[in-house]
Amino acid sequence: MTYAEAVARLLALRGGEYTGMKPGLERIEALLDALGHPERAYTIAQVGGTNGKGSVCALLAAALKAAGRRVGLYTSPHLVSFRERIRIDGAAIAEDAVADGVDALGTLCARVDASVFEATTALALDHFAHEGVEVAVLEVGLGGRFDATTVGRPAVSVLGPIDLDHREFLGDALEDIAREKAAIIRSGIAVTAAQAPAAQAILEARAAEVGVPLLREGHELAVEVLAADAAGQRLTCRGPGWTLADLEIRLAGAYQPGNALLAVTAARELGAPEAAIRAGLARARWPGRFQVIAGEPTLVLDGAHNPAGARALAASLARVFPGRAVTLVIGVLRDKDARGIVAALTPVVRRWIVTAPSSRRALPATDLAGRLPPGVDVRVAATVGEALGMATRPVTTPIVCVAGSLTVIGEALRTLGNGDKPCPVEKGADSMESLYW
Repeated sequence: MTYAEAVARLLALRGGEYTGMKPGLERIEALLDALGHPERAYTIAQVGGTNGKGSVCALLAAALKAAGRRVGLYTSPHLVSFRERIRIDGAAIAEDAVADGVDALGTLCARVDASVFEATTALALDHFAHEGVEVAVLEVGLGGRFDATTVGRPAVSVLGPIDLDHREFLGDALEDIAREKAAIIRSGIAVTAAQAPAAQAILEARAAEVGVPLLREGHELAVEVLAADAAGQRLTCRGPGWTLADLEIRLAGAYQPGNALLAVTAARELGAPEAAIRAGLARARWPGRFQVIAGEPTLVLDGAHNPAGARALAASLARVFPGRAVTLVIGVLRDKDARGIVAALTPVVRRWIVTAPSSRRALPATDLAGRLPPGVDVRVAATVGEALGMATRPVTTPIVCVAGSLTVIGEALRTLGNGDKPCPVEKGADSMESLYW
């Protein structure tokens, strides 16, 4: 089996990533049972929430790697290459390993009616066991209670900010969504970002119910921004009995200090010393999340795909590029709150270029244009590549921001010269081989 055949076999499974989702963990448990329960071979750190999960995972994995641990990192979705989802010590899974892993699963996925995400999760967990991983950092795909990453007994459960998203699966009320996400708290210790009171109450009740200590931003935990610019930020993080002052991160978004606080706390709970945490945070990169590419114009790539993410992006643009005009290239998926995303970004955008990603879930560009406020400067582009051309030739604003969906970000990166290779995050021919410079 070739790598291309293996990926095609995965993509042919039920429902894509989210459509056709079926509640329950019985399918992932059946897969892991057939594989000999690889999830029992290493320590697990599970990261959930609505926004910021991937950034927390990348920062945490970097700190653990700097501490000398062999670290598996499982995230989704990918931007350019499927291989980006499964990494060990920052190195993307090899094509041959994907093919071998899918071959090992054989017909089992079809037999248990596994989804793409369930099969990919089993592939990742099995790969980690075969490669002798000591700690696996797992990003929740959707929700938490029935997510395929909710396996084993995590040593640390981390929850980023919880907001309204995937309401067709998780519920319309914040309390319902928080309840689904809180289910990842089941063992070890839990760490949470600052939450709305309704969500906070759910998390506290869940932690008390299962007897898991809960560390909360704004209570036991705090972060202070010392300096910030387009290149990154300097922070001080504090927790019960500890302070790590003047930490450096190379992630510029206004939302990243909170993510760093969660990663630092989780790394400490997993035994990483201060020097390793400092070194790891300074090396970590996470593409497509307020990723700044210098040039004329300056490009900002941010996967904001819900109103909360869009509000965070607007705050980041205002803080990092105060007073500078922004052209926004935007495409969204039709199951997202397009009006809420637009409303959050309108105050910081001078010129709009709307498009649609090449996804069957995409909202048509003309429909998205119809959700913009009357009288704005807007153009419609058939593709992300065409939209980037409109935004940059000629240059009419010093900042061009691409947002609305990680699918759009991936297409933008391919247009910018990455082709089909994994996303460029370090020097080298196959640059997704590591998350770290």
